[in-house]
Amino acid sequence: MEEDSHVQMMINEDNKMPCGQEIGNDDRTNEQELEGVLVGDEGEKPKAGMVFYSEEEVRNFYNNYAQRLGFGVTKISVKNGNDGKSRYFSLACAQHGKSVSTAKDSYHPRPSTKTNCKAKINVTAKDDGRFIIARVYLDHNHALNPGKVRLRCNKALDSHVKRKLELNDLVGIKRSKNFHSFVEACGFENLLLTGQLRLRFGDAEALCNYFYRMQNRNSNFFFMIDMDGEGCLRNVFWADSRCRAMYESFGDVITFDTTYLTKKYDMPLASFVGVNHHGQSVLLGCGLLSNQDTDTYTWLFKSWLACMLGCAPKAIVTDECKAIQEAVLKVFPDSRHRLCLWHIMQKLPVKLGGLAQYKMIKKIFENIVYESVQPDEFEKSWAEMSIEYNLENNEWLKSLYADRHCWVPLYVKWTFWAGMSTTQRGEGMNAFFDEYVHSKTTLKQFVEHYDNALKSKVEKERKADLASFSSTIPTITVLSIEKQFQNAYTNEIFKLFQDEMRGLIYCNVSVIKREGPMSTFEVTESVVQKDGIYSEEMNYEVVYNETECKVQCLCHLFEFQGILCRHAISVMMKEKMNEVPSHYILERWRKDIKRGYTFMENAYDDYSNNEQRHRSNKLNPLFHELQELGAESDYKCEVLIKLLKEAKETLLAIDSSCETRQINQVIGASN
Repeated sequence: MEEDSHVQMMINEDNKMPCGQEIGNDDRTNEQELEGVLVGDEGEKPKAGMVFYSEEEVRNFYNNYAQRLGFGVTKISVKNGNDGKSRYFSLACAQHGKSVSTAKDSYHPRPSTKTNCKAKINVTAKDDGRFIIARVYLDHNHALNPGKVRLRCNKALDSHVKRKLELNDLVGIKRSKNFHSFVEACGFENLLLTGQLRLRFGDAEALCNYFYRMQNRNSNFFFMIDMDGEGCLRNVFWADSRCRAMYESFGDVITFDTTYLTKKYDMPLASFVGVNHHGQSVLLGCGLLSNQDTDTYTWLFKSWLACMLGCAPKAIVTDECKAIQEAVLKVFPDSRHRLCLWHIMQKLPVKLGGLAQYKMIKKIFENIVYESVQPDEFEKSWAEMSIEYNLENNEWLKSLYADRHCWVPLYVKWTFWAGMSTTQRGEGMNAFFDEYVHSKTTLKQFVEHYDNALKSKVEKERKADLASFSSTIPTITVLSIEKQFQNAYTNEIFKLFQDEMRGLIYCNVSVIKREGPMSTFEVTESVVQKDGIYSEEMNYEVVYNETECKVQCLCHLFEFQGILCRHAISVMMKEKMNEVPSHYILERWRKDIKRGYTFMENAYDDYSNNEQRHRSNKLNPLFHELQELGAESDYKCEVLIKLLKEAKETLLAIDSSCETRQINQVIGASN
């Protein structure tokens, strides 16, 4: 075989074997002498000439190497002999090869993981059962991500799980909704719960046991207990170490979720939820409440603020509730407070459904809320609706109008809300535990499965991190601006930016005036319905400051969501800008930022009997602090590197001496 001629054996000087010569089948003595060099060690790089004694050994060796560096592995170029056994194969980087798009819609291309990477090892199989690395290509043409790579698992489903999935299909339950059926195959606990959260016998004990267990795992676990005058439990708040660490990255905007305080659930659970760099919801704390008055919410908010070391969020979203509004004003006076529009729109049938002309009022109400562009336009239309339908004395509408700056889109769009939509119940506004809490879950059941819920969220984020790092959403234009965001943002956020790129074909730009560095443009956007029928034209004023390289659009999408709008991009193109200024690429949405909480151990795994994990848990906070200190300057970085290398040598010497003593003890006992 051609590849066999390229086998280069790594030998020592005494053997005098020339490079390129294979070890013969009858040369077992030399092979035994060389075995320590030839057989791949776990921490070693692949080298031509390494010898293994099964295909599994080769794969395990290369998989371990790939995980350390941060790339996936795939098997290619398999050649079998007449006996059906492998004679030659290659293990390559998972981004090997070129991607050929099969998407019918070129405006919605599918993610690609292929970069034509050449990194691989070629392996030949000998008749005597040896597997030898013939060629090695180590260089990758893409970034590597140590610690974030997940190797594919080909574990077959057992008959029980297969049958369960088949039954789910028969009754119409989608597999994507039956995560527990899949995790059984991979060894996770059943994550799906039944029931409703209620305070019953054993609930308090379960909660205390959970707090004790979590504090044992990590001393940064935080909880507060509120007792009444008679010493009875009234309110509880808690946040684990990961929640607290995530707040450093995603604490700019939070949602206070009160879904489980409604009559539908009849539960005392409230949660603080943020949005991560993929637009996924992340938990930032939980509370169990005995009441829904201002004092209770004030206690909870103060407890949460103490947990987060007094750092209030820049913006907070809550339901329309006077008690919550008063508590927010007391505890977070400097935070921008927004009422969830989705919750308000859900109340329309309850508050106005009894009116004779409800359908018409609802249509006008929605049009005023969603289509108003300027404040005077909104206020004029609201007044006309109130007079025409005799709604001036409706108390609910009067309170909404008084709070209009807290919920109407045109009033709140100046503030950054991390993509928490004003028009629907987006990801960030979902009840965080919806998959785990149902109509009859007791508090004891909830606490027992709380870790599973958090573990699932951690896993989703890791998968999204891996997808953003190892796959690329193809661009839909040749514009360098789109390429700039493709390289910077996570896949899910880049998709949102591509929606604006698609909208460019409906935009027409014209100059209104130019005064020195300031230019004002009018962007006319043709609004086309889903059926392709032209609807109307919308005009947006865009102001461009050439000196500061800043552009501001009347729609304020960038201020609201952190995504440049199609109108602003249209102006940039007209001004022949080939690159977006750095202040329009937010770190919050970037995929290449190493955030502190990702270095933490998973606090939701039970490792009570794992002493190594306990020791690792003690070391991780110190490592994180050292990393932050070392990153402050080049000098500190060099000092830290030197100290860590010295520490590594010391630890390796300790391991080596201990091993030597153990071997000597064994030899002495045998003598």
